[in-house]
Amino acid sequence: MSKGISLGWIDENEKHIIEISDKAWEYAEVGLLEYKTSKLLADEIERHGFRVERGVAGMPTAFVATWGSGKPVIGVMGELDALAGVSQKAVPHKDPVVEGGPGHGCGHNIHGTSGMAGAIAIKTAMEEKKLPGTIKFYGCPAEETLVGKVFMVRDGLFDGVDACLSHHPSSANSAGTGSSNAMNSVKFHFHGRTAHAAGDPESGISALDAVELMSNGVNFMREHIIEKARVHYVTEVGGGQPNVVPAYARTWFYVRAPEREQVEYIYDWVLEIANGADKMARTTHEVEFLTGCYNMLPNKGLSDLVISNMREIGAPVHTDEEIEFAKKMNESIPPELKKESLRKSERPGWE
Repeated sequence: MSKGISLGWIDENEKHIIEISDKAWEYAEVGLLEYKTSKLLADEIERHGFRVERGVAGMPTAFVATWGSGKPVIGVMGELDALAGVSQKAVPHKDPVVEGGPGHGCGHNIHGTSGMAGAIAIKTAMEEKKLPGTIKFYGCPAEETLVGKVFMVRDGLFDGVDACLSHHPSSANSAGTGSSNAMNSVKFHFHGRTAHAAGDPESGISALDAVELMSNGVNFMREHIIEKARVHYVTEVGGGQPNVVPAYARTWFYVRAPEREQVEYIYDWVLEIANGADKMARTTHEVEFLTGCYNMLPNKGLSDLVISNMREIGAPVHTDEEIEFAKKMNESIPPELKKESLRKSERPGWE
């Protein structure tokens, strides 16, 4: 049975797969800078007979690995990037590898490695059973900043693919039919006029004032947008030192909502708030739209298929050592946060 061949390959190579995942955890590179992680996975899948095209879609760390020919064409996703500021050793308490450095808070070390291993396992079965079709593994950078897949789609790298499977580490093993938020990512560059903040403040036009006024406006807006919308931001540049009026400041916003139409409504409001900040601070600004996406369209047929395979394999079995690790990690989470997490899950009988 083809499925058994794939599962057998994974079992035989389990130790090596985990070693690759652990190495990706150690690399922990942020979006578009995943050079070592990208090379690690691309080199590994290339050794298994895949043809690897590197640096695709204008991104040095993006790659597509292809094996086989003809239909069907099945894609498998593999995320590469880590998160800024969450560096962590493999211990159940906070202990960064590098203070303030990046880390895999979303488990993309597992995502990329297991996607790659899955693609190789499929290829192994197809090769042995002489099955027709093409397997594509996508090494996808910058998922956290919503860049990688968007740019790869833009450049036609998914054209002709019949189905593409992705997954993500989470708190439960499932293949649901839920969606995701639509989103825009955008930066605002404010420009003013520099002056000495003590000796000549009347000549200054503070770009930082505009950033703060915009942020305040967005925060007042929150009361009047739908409950499931999310608007978050950081101030990337706010000036050099307190006695110099900042002539330049920059802020970065994410706007999320369940439907694309809802994102557009809130995003247009944010743009108006930026214009209002200019009027109050006497600044000018440019909008740098980075990327955006639609909410995910669920596929019940694929979800049902994945769930049936998961049931066939069975639930994971954890060692005593792993259970003890989880218990120690559990001690670091306040009870009220556990309760709210269960409440938010809306699973029957969460109480």
